Amino acid sequence: MAQIDSATRSTAPEARAAKSALSSEMATKALAAFSSTLRFDQIPADVIPTAKRLVLDSFGCALAATTLGDACPEVIKVLGTAGDRAESAILGTSVRVSAQNAAFANGGLVHALNYDAYAEGVGHLGVVSLAAPLAAAEARGQVSGREFLTAVVAACEVTSRVHSALRRLDAGSGGVFLAGQLLSYFGAAVGASRVFGLDEAATSSALGLSLMQAAGSRQVVLQGDPPAKAIYGAFPNQAGVQAALLARGGVRADCDVFAPPAGIYSMVYGGEYEPTALTTGLGETYLMQQIQFKPWPTSEKLHRFIEACTELVRQGVAFERITSVTAFGGIGYRPSCEPVEKRRAPPNAAAAANSVQFAIGKTLVHGTVSPSDFTVDGLHDTKALSLAARTTCRLEGETHDVAVEVELQNGSRLQAQIETPRPMSTEMLIRKFEECCRYSARPLEPPAVRHLADMILNLDRLDDIARITSIANRDSVAQ
Repeated sequence: MAQIDSATRSTAPEARAAKSALSSEMATKALAAFSSTLRFDQIPADVIPTAKRLVLDSFGCALAATTLGDACPEVIKVLGTAGDRAESAILGTSVRVSAQNAAFANGGLVHALNYDAYAEGVGHLGVVSLAAPLAAAEARGQVSGREFLTAVVAACEVTSRVHSALRRLDAGSGGVFLAGQLLSYFGAAVGASRVFGLDEAATSSALGLSLMQAAGSRQVVLQGDPPAKAIYGAFPNQAGVQAALLARGGVRADCDVFAPPAGIYSMVYGGEYEPTALTTGLGETYLMQQIQFKPWPTSEKLHRFIEACTELVRQGVAFERITSVTAFGGIGYRPSCEPVEKRRAPPNAAAAANSVQFAIGKTLVHGTVSPSDFTVDGLHDTKALSLAARTTCRLEGETHDVAVEVELQNGSRLQAQIETPRPMSTEMLIRKFEECCRYSARPLEPPAVRHLADMILNLDRLDDIARITSIANRDSVAQ
């Protein structure tokens, strides 16, 4: 009996690996087939508005980042002087570059302010919803709004499933990989592939080529958020367009991008994932519907703290009367609270957008957090920094719930607790878009901003997607 048990134990891991490999192989083919054959009229009616809202939100975030985003002016300058092909536009500028480089620039712009859409279960859909499909569409030419939205849905749904397979088992990588970058390569690749009209085999090769390029070290987060951290969305979008172009040119990269022994989950996450999550309900249930839009330009980890502070402000708490602040939350918030000195006085916008103390100081002083808070002047706001310096974080347990408690000069204490952040309506998203457009390197007049928002929210009626970039970049012909 002991020998039987021993044999069973020795073969069980091999059996699990074989089953995982089979499931992953099927998943790679299924996602390639889904992306390459998806048609606009097959997409559920309630998914289309989500895709439009994602494009609107990502577009606005990109325009604001042309002047506010860390490392973004430098990226635009470098690419604009590279003598590149003038295929696709860098949003909010007069610069046109190759499709790969436009995807790089716009991917960096979309995420640079940490203002783009995200949800824990499905990932950073803002990162993949615009840059790669748009760059590919402009390079191809005459891509209708319906074709573009189909590519957006393919990119977002593939990204959602790649994230979901990991999150369902709460797998981890020891905190050394930046999932928002690493797990966005595949969605960006299928988004560009769908625009270029690649078939299932070529799309599968684009996925393989994406795996060969996939990267995302968390070192830039763990060591203080230098400016380059802000543009991590650039890399998967550039790689996605590159992969699609190579696959279109006949470069074969047939491999199982998810399967052991060296697929993405085995390479990074120790093989801890659920293969069936990649395909269950594919084409029927759209996980991208879980996406959440950000009301503030910070890491989503800060939003509950900001909302708790806005509640205290609504209760009449004046920051001049506050002597100290205590933030309560689970240990998962630790990277946003430490190192304490840098979080209380962030050296740059990327670090500030990941600081609980900075967000609390800004909200209690000004009632909210806005893009201007991450300008040079905003980072040196003495009132907010003074309050951040008096903020202490107490973290324990695994909870996502947070509370903020203030002690007033008279010795009394007030507390606000947040469990579920409020959702954003379409009207709120439009106001956010209008605010973002004010920071564009080529600012638009209010009527043009409203016209642009209306066009994006009615993309299915647009004959050529390039019209929205022409308006955003103030092309004289489009105006």
